[in-house]
Amino acid sequence: MRSLLWVAIIGLCPISLLAAPVQGFSFAYKDWEVACDNTGTCRAAGYGVNLGEVSVLLTRSAGPDQRVSGQVTFAQTDRDIPPDATVRLLIDDQDRGTLDAKDDSHFRLDSTQTTALIQALEHESRIEISLNGARKPLSSAGSSAIFLKIDEFQQRLGTADALLRKGDADDSNTLNALPAPEIIAAPTLHNAQPEPLTAKQRQRLLPELIPLLNSRCDDWQNKDIPARERQITATAIDKGHLLIQALCWRAAYNDGYAMWVVDSAAQAKPQPISTDASSYADGAIAFFNKGRGIADCVSGEERVWDGKSFVQSLKYTTGMCREITPGGTWMLPTFVSQVRPKQQKDADNNALKALYSAVLKEQKANPELELNKIAEQFPLTGHVTNFTLTYADDTLVSKSKPSADISDDEWQAFLHSDISADSENGKVSFTLIDLDNDGRRDLIIDSYVGGTGLFSYTGVLKRGDDTFDSVNGSDSDDDDDFDAGVPGALFSLNGRGANQWSQWVRINGQVYALWYNGQFGEDNLYLLRPFSPTDRTPAVTIRYRYTLNTISSPEKDQPLTPALNAKDKADLLKSLEVMQGTLLKDKPQTDSDAPICPIPPGTSSDDADNYYSGIASNYIYETVAYIPVWLNDKCFIGTIFSHHGTYRHGVDAELTISSPREDEEVIGDYTLSGLRHVISAVSGWKIRQGDNGMM
Repeated sequence: MRSLLWVAIIGLCPISLLAAPVQGFSFAYKDWEVACDNTGTCRAAGYGVNLGEVSVLLTRSAGPDQRVSGQVTFAQTDRDIPPDATVRLLIDDQDRGTLDAKDDSHFRLDSTQTTALIQALEHESRIEISLNGARKPLSSAGSSAIFLKIDEFQQRLGTADALLRKGDADDSNTLNALPAPEIIAAPTLHNAQPEPLTAKQRQRLLPELIPLLNSRCDDWQNKDIPARERQITATAIDKGHLLIQALCWRAAYNDGYAMWVVDSAAQAKPQPISTDASSYADGAIAFFNKGRGIADCVSGEERVWDGKSFVQSLKYTTGMCREITPGGTWMLPTFVSQVRPKQQKDADNNALKALYSAVLKEQKANPELELNKIAEQFPLTGHVTNFTLTYADDTLVSKSKPSADISDDEWQAFLHSDISADSENGKVSFTLIDLDNDGRRDLIIDSYVGGTGLFSYTGVLKRGDDTFDSVNGSDSDDDDDFDAGVPGALFSLNGRGANQWSQWVRINGQVYALWYNGQFGEDNLYLLRPFSPTDRTPAVTIRYRYTLNTISSPEKDQPLTPALNAKDKADLLKSLEVMQGTLLKDKPQTDSDAPICPIPPGTSSDDADNYYSGIASNYIYETVAYIPVWLNDKCFIGTIFSHHGTYRHGVDAELTISSPREDEEVIGDYTLSGLRHVISAVSGWKIRQGDNGMM
């Protein structure tokens, strides 16, 4: 039990304790550039042969089997891109199809087009992207050097997954994606305004500030700049700290401010932050530097107040100065993070504590543990309106308000949002409820999409001024193979290849989606806060042991096939007990395999491979373990399957018995079941796993 508990605790440890941090970088060569960030994601931007025409962004996350996603934009410095534009990819004058619009100014390459584009760049083919028939040639100059940089950073060189220099090297050493570090933003005074230093503050602080101003700041006393723009100011960060600001330098397109943090009582020395800051607002310092006057190329940084200091939360550039987009063409970060308000983090921790207490309470009342009863302890209260609409070809069949409980303002916002969702039968369900306690009701979307996995998707849209808007965007939706089915996708449920359910709950006044994912021997309850996507999620992990003493035939009222004598049954029951400590899902990848059955002397190496695993399963099953099954002193391999730990007064499991010997095949199946009991329950923050419709 102690070892299992340790495994559970390790699973909840922050990733930062288990993996070395990744250092982001940027590199440019000729007409291409790349920025790779601290999560392992790389973004490569390429530009047109001619200035001010077209640019392409290719994005690839770290980790094995990650596709490259691509998108295109066009110059907008003189005029906007025409609405409903038609964009096509042409390679050596061959039309490779139209690109779907991602928004008003960006167009998505599908996976086939992206692959063709990468190959064309490698072979220096003629690449053109047309906008309403006007062809814009894309440069390949520098692309090979950029692709090699990406492969090197993501450790794909020599693998089949590499962009260039493919090979048959093992991809097990590929750089795995890391979660963005979490920064807890401390409470600050909202909309605090800078005030000139008082006489007392000047007397106390100037002796500490002037040495830095004199040595680093050319313009703090420049009389060509109006005095009101050069005055030293103090802005209240919170009740205990002030931000001191002074103009440090001024150039053609940019200003730089010197900034210090000092306690409000001005008892400690001011702590210098930077002499290149651009602005401060609501707990965040921005650094923003234009490469030139039209601001088509920008570099920047953001730092967030954590209660003690300003911590870097973002570092980026927007690409080369190619006259594409005012404000910068692309976001090319080398450092990213997830910033969460402290109040929100504290609320989520308290909600997790309440959920964990409910699990322990239910365990005492029922050792088998019915998790559905736990969800019932946190009912969804408040003003809730449910309604269902019918779509045909992504268009509402009727625009009449479906419920009197929906206000006219809410219904107009719904119609203005132009919401559509995939649905197997054309019906989509909606719920109006205030998800973030801002006083306005937001929108939950539920749609059964079907498919081989019998998927259902749930999305959340936040109420804006006149529409309901998605705030859960990410790079992943740039891939045409990623289709969440609903806007603002939060989670999915796999109705066939998983053991999952969800329920909306309210804990301590905050609404969460309680998302359940079950496996053999383990259940996970995750609390998903709408509009706050994070890599790690509050979760309760419960581990079980089963008393697998019920062995029967899959055919009702039929004898076991093969038959079990008393000795073989006792050995099987012992194997079933032992295997619960060595489940396949818990096995470290570095573990060397041992044969399941003894390998007879003289067995060839090819035939010996049959002794290390059982039979393959269908995707609707979880392969739990391989065990030896002895029948009349002869060893067979037992493969244990489960419908992902489905439990109804006994676990759902099956044992298929096969032979490792070439002249023998599958010889029978048993149905297994038994009661469960909890061996550990652990709460913490962990990466959500099992959402195979979203991840």
